[in-house]
Amino acid sequence: MDEGEHKVIKKQIHRRLFVNIAKKSHSILLLLCFVFTPVLNAQEETAANKVIREGPPPLADPLYLDLGTFVVNMPGDKYFLKSSIQLAFENSSAKEWLLTRLPIARDLVITHLNSITVEQFDDTKNRAVIKNDLQIRLNSLFPNRSAWEDTAPIRRILFLEFYRQ
Repeated sequence: MDEGEHKVIKKQIHRRLFVNIAKKSHSILLLLCFVFTPVLNAQEETAANKVIREGPPPLADPLYLDLGTFVVNMPGDKYFLKSSIQLAFENSSAKEWLLTRLPIARDLVITHLNSITVEQFDDTKNRAVIKNDLQIRLNSLFPNRSAWEDTAPIRRILFLEFYRQ
């Protein structure tokens, strides 16, 4: 029996106890209500305050590389897309390797951002897709065999700005 089921059964027992006592004496019931109600409320608040994290776990000690700010024409030449991007690494060697090839990485990002349509941009669900696409493309720049033995050293793409003008 897990903790949640245990709490439910405990609440049911407390409620049955209250009903039986109420039949015998209203004064005892009032006394017990004052004693047990805070306990029951505290248990409910604890369950409600439990945070369930979605997504990947946080990085232990991330290293960040600022790619800068990008302003590109969106298809149709009606709007511009402005975005400031940082990359999160766990390995300093991989970060340094990409830093020496920053113009190639920036060109790849500009090409990708330039392909985002207004419809794709307006759907906020696509932000995760755009980040994932950028992460895959940027990780493809790294050699298959490297000193850091990781074929995908970029762990996160962070948008510091992401809007159209």
